[in-house]
Amino acid sequence: MNRTADYTIQGFIYQFIITFHELLLSSNDDEITVEGIIEDIDVSTPTGHTAVQCKYHESKQKFTLSTIYKPVLQMYCHYKKNPTANIKYRLHAHFPNETVGTEKRLTKTELDSILDSKATDLQKYITDLDGFNGGDEFLKRFKLEFGASLSDTEKAVIVCLSNEGFTTEDATEIFYPNAIHAIAELSIQHDEHKRKIKKIVFLNELKKKKKTAISRWTKELQDYNKFLKQRRRQIGEVLNINSRKRALILDASYINDFERNIPLLIQEYITKYNSKIRLNQCPVFSLVCDEEMLNSIWKSLDQKKLTLERGIVAGTFNHIRFLRDPLKVIKDGTIEFKLKLCNHENEFDSIINEAGFDDAIIISDQDFPFENTIGCNIEKLKTQEINEIKYLLSLTSSL
Repeated sequence: MNRTADYTIQGFIYQFIITFHELLLSSNDDEITVEGIIEDIDVSTPTGHTAVQCKYHESKQKFTLSTIYKPVLQMYCHYKKNPTANIKYRLHAHFPNETVGTEKRLTKTELDSILDSKATDLQKYITDLDGFNGGDEFLKRFKLEFGASLSDTEKAVIVCLSNEGFTTEDATEIFYPNAIHAIAELSIQHDEHKRKIKKIVFLNELKKKKKTAISRWTKELQDYNKFLKQRRRQIGEVLNINSRKRALILDASYINDFERNIPLLIQEYITKYNSKIRLNQCPVFSLVCDEEMLNSIWKSLDQKKLTLERGIVAGTFNHIRFLRDPLKVIKDGTIEFKLKLCNHENEFDSIINEAGFDDAIIISDQDFPFENTIGCNIEKLKTQEINEIKYLLSLTSSL
């Protein structure tokens, strides 16, 4: 990933963390809009509204006026369209050499300097503001607040969570990453009402989720390796029960280098979790891929001497054949097949109701319809990296 992409993701993460911090500091009557109509965060209280925009400038040591031209112009344009609304504007920005918690009020001279900018990307805002004389009133409503670094803001959020009754360990390793993941998911909702949250409702929902979220967003947080370790422990409690029936849904469009990595992943899983023929249930691997790739993986598994049930009779998938138990010869320690392999898109729905799964382990960023109807434990892992997948499934001891 290039440096620009790194900074872009860092900026989103900072925004989500600040959003959560604002929520934790709010009262029960306040309403927070994630990705608000006005700015990154809209805070609505009984006495008015505050529009907050977040900027993270870790690469720029010291504040200069030019770094905030665009957000100031955006807020000023909004004020022009809504001069009678009771809205305050706050720019929350981090610069490494600025004192955290200090505020800056812009002068009329500084605002005029911003309006005189010749930068091409700013001209649409400047043109929109041409002839508008509301600068003095806007400046009364606007302030620049210098915020803490990502790391220090995370620490402040953990303290706030602890003050809400969460233990520090659970706050750090479960509820904090889950909150950031939840806010990130809210930010992409098109319906504004779905992006509105209140502290007491959000925290009550947060308490219900005891599985650490592993996703593209929690991956960017400071303690990601801790989150992986915690999630590994959680899944381990499920995987260590021998007698459970499991489906593993593996997404080719999501997992990196799928065709090369999956045969070895399956082999290692079978070696660890399906070696006790008296106790273990035969796992189902449902691959989200086309038939050509599935057949290629089937061939690789055959070359590894892994016998499997594909459920194919005369060229057609037969769910009864697929769901049958393998023949076992206990005294010889032999078994007819050690896994079942199916095409997720074409075949999984035909077996799901009769399979009697205890667990479904999903490695994908998709939301599948069956997740809302299946009556079993669901473990969802959103990581594309095969080394992290193996670590979470306890197939390796370290990352």
